[in-house]
Order: sequence, then C-alpha cells, then structure tokens
Amino acid sequence: MTVHVISVGVSLRDSLADPGKSLRDRPELVQVIEDLAPQRLLADKGIIDGDGASAWLSSALATPGSPERDDAAAGEVADLSVRTRPGVWPDSMSAELGTFARVQGTGLLSRADIAVLVCSDTSDGLVSGLWNSVALAGGDLGRLNYLPVPERALGQPRGQAILARVRGLNAGDERGFRQAMRGLGQLGHNLLQADGADPAEPFKFYLSGGFKAAIPYLIGVAEGLRSIDPKRSVTAYVLHEATKSEAIRLPLRHLLSSRVRQELSDFGKAGRKDIERDVPALLEGYGYEREGGMWQLTAFGEGLRAMFGLLPEGLQ
Repeated sequence: MTVHVISVGVSLRDSLADPGKSLRDRPELVQVIEDLAPQRLLADKGIIDGDGASAWLSSALATPGSPERDDAAAGEVADLSVRTRPGVWPDSMSAELGTFARVQGTGLLSRADIAVLVCSDTSDGLVSGLWNSVALAGGDLGRLNYLPVPERALGQPRGQAILARVRGLNAGDERGFRQAMRGLGQLGHNLLQADGADPAEPFKFYLSGGFKAAIPYLIGVAEGLRSIDPKRSVTAYVLHEATKSEAIRLPLRHLLSSRVRQELSDFGKAGRKDIERDVPALLEGYGYEREGGMWQLTAFGEGLRAMFGLLPEGLQ
C-alpha cells in the first residue's frame, strides 16, 4: 500500500467552469458538464462557507443506512457522477490529477493504496476535493470517505480516496497555520496507525494544488513522517504549471527522532516552556522560538508534536 497525500486547490473548479479546454475530444461531455455545473454543487444551494459545506458532504458521503446519511444528497452526488463521468476525465483537468498521474503513470487510485486529499475549510476547496476524489476512484463513490476533522480515526482506509477538511489551511496568519499543522500532524499520526498499515509502505506527497503558502507546512508534515521512521520512503512532488515535464521531486530533510521527542516534550497547552539552556538546539527557529524569556512552539512544532504523539492532555 502507498499513502498518497494530495493538497487540493481549485484548479478543477476552474476546469469544470470551462470544460472545453480539457475535453476537446468529448464535445458531448463538455455540454453535459456545462449544463450540470458540478463545481456549483453547493454554491447553487447557497452554501458558501466551510461549516455548511462540511455538514452537507458529511451527510452525502456517510455510510448507507447510517443515521448521518442524507439519501437525497447522496443521490445527487451519484447522479452528477454518472452523468459527468469523472472516471474518464483527463489528468489535465486539475493540478492534483496531473501531478498524481505523472508520478504514478495512471490517474486512477489503486485499490491497494490510500489517497488523502487535504482540503481547505472552504466550500470551493471541499467541492474541488470531492470531484478530484471521485475521479481518482474511477467514479466509484463507494471508495470515498470524508473526514470533517483530520483527527478522526481512519478505520480501514485501504483503497479509499479520503477527503480531509483542515481548518486554518487557508488562513493568512500564523494562528491559522498553527491550527492546520496540529490537525495535519494528527492526521499523519493516524495514517501511521491505520488498520492494515505496513511499516514498509511509502508515503507520496503531491503539492501542486492548494494555497502556495501551505506548501512549506505540508513539506513539514512529510519531513515529520520521514523522521519518525527513516527506513520508510517518503517523497514529495510538484508539477510545473507551465510545462508538461515530469513531476519535480522536492528535497526532504530527516530529523533525528530521539532529538525531536526530547526537544518538543514538556510544552504546556499554551505551547510554551522555560528556556533551560542558552546553546542553540536542533529545532530552534523551526519547531520553537525564543519569546519573552520562554520557548514558544511554532506552527511546525505544533504539527510535529501531534505527529509524534506528544500533545498534552486535553489536546489529544
């Protein structure tokens, strides 16, 4: 099993708004997409905020027969999927599909793998994540799962395309990214602990989609996973938007796991602890910074602590 972590932007929304650019050889499908406008699935209902979008997707993608499921919402997604045929969309429809296909050699998710689509807490981002997920799953809605919060347990995720809503990922400030990194770190921790996970199975990150300001934070997640188990293959890729070249592999650092645990322990709920020494430490300036005579966790430090299972009681 390979775990594919894909940052989601809105390039698919834009392609669906003008499908002729990517579907020139399928004029009949272009007309259907123009008529049905799947990118406006929630906007046409007046759902424009992240909370509303998340509630609607939770009900539409809930397990059949469960109390949370809204059969009307589920039926609408199913009908749109059948008629717009995401399983045959070319990888040029989105940066997410394009990068995945260049690295994997196919735009379809293997039933032996997991895809986690990291979505911002916006209606457009979540709808883009939905249709990217359906395309990766070849149109099979039974392979979709939705995580309204990234801390939720994954169950048995093999073969699934998982939409993970991450609060703060679209924020323009440190506080928002701190919340996002804590959620991403917990998501990474849960992926390592997921049912059926094998210590030898690789992680691949695809970072062409989504907010550009979030890329360093997602690289930090990849580096944290690589540091927990140096023998595990963890790689990250981006696709140059102006060319059709191969995906570019990004460099990832390896942090010594024992030092990470040592330096990031003993921080309180406020993310602060006393400075006990004046000599520079491995993670100073990355995982924490000097602030008012104390060490203060950075957003990266918050994520690493969650990933390494070091959150204080009350934040688990």
